[in-house]
Amino acid sequence: MIEKLFKEIELAINKKHKYNSLDFSLYLEDFLCDNYDEMYKENAEVTEFLNEDLPDICAEMDLGIDDKPFLDKLSQQLKLAKELFYKW
Repeated sequence: MIEKLFKEIELAINKKHKYNSLDFSLYLEDFLCDNYDEMYKENAEVTEFLNEDLPDICAEMDLGIDDKPFLDKLSQQLKLAKELFYKW
């Protein structure tokens, strides 16, 4: 499930996701809530990390604003989450 989330975020960063940045921010918040338990069983540390900052980053995305800061922050979080997930 965590790797699925990574792929979804990569698509959004590359602007290849089916949702625009605003809709993706809402989708991502829902994804984190709906899949928390399954993700936690998979890797508690990464799940807690993702749920710490991603909801706030998503909340900053709003209609009519430049999505570059949102996508940059997503990219940074993705990099850090992957480092945690693939550390061994």
